[in-house]
Amino acid sequence: MSQSIYHYTYIIKNTTNNIQYIGVRSCNCLPENDSGYMGSSKSLVEAMKVEPETFTKIIIDTFPTREIANTNEQWLHETYDVARNPEFYNQMNAPLGFCMSGREHSKETKEKMSVSTSGKNHPLYGKKRSLETRKNISAAKKGKTKGKNNPNYGKHHSPEARQKMSDANKGENNHNYGKKRSPETCKKLSAANKGKKRSPETCKKISESLKGKNKGKNNPNYGKHHSAETKLKMSGPRGPRGPEKKIQCPHCSKIGGGSTMQRWHFAKCREIS
Repeated sequence: MSQSIYHYTYIIKNTTNNIQYIGVRSCNCLPENDSGYMGSSKSLVEAMKVEPETFTKIIIDTFPTREIANTNEQWLHETYDVARNPEFYNQMNAPLGFCMSGREHSKETKEKMSVSTSGKNHPLYGKKRSLETRKNISAAKKGKTKGKNNPNYGKHHSPEARQKMSDANKGENNHNYGKKRSPETCKKLSAANKGKKRSPETCKKISESLKGKNKGKNNPNYGKHHSAETKLKMSGPRGPRGPEKKIQCPHCSKIGGGSTMQRWHFAKCREIS
């Protein structure tokens, strides 16, 4: 003879502060005889460790199947918004999973979370993804965040949000603040970018995006003037190469620095008819 299974929803209430917990349960005894079960929520279990005698369990309703019981629990969670409601121990709305909306981790919790995934504690510490794995990840993500698939498609950051993002990465907040790249890192970056050229389309996009951004008041040096000391440094010897050699254009007889003259004179001189 098969044993009967009972499905029910319940409330566990702390009679001291009236904070409650709503849950669902399946058991092989009558729900009123299932007094030994008092929920599985960590927050509830921690609270009951202090004063277990102050908690009482009330059966809300019984159901013929677990699916119907789960639906009732979900309805109760949504009705009372238990995940955000401070009058409940529940940390989630079934069946959506844990909800942290409107909450914030404490500094201690953030520190613990950081330490638990930093350095040797990180699951990928000392490991390197194979070329095949990288290709698979790349292929799986291609096109998923482009255009209308991007979660920010059609949205724009407000000036306040932009300012917050800017402040979060300025000065000491920047992850590279006070750090200098090692000679080895510089060599790797140099080698990785050697021979790379931007496509005409990319160059055009960059040009269009920068047009007018550094003119007038938009220029970061607008209204500023170089000091006499700075001007002297700029006109003085150029590091180990020494001062730039002056050359003369054979077409207009103008004299200037080699790089500038090569750019605007000689074969490109305006005096050439």
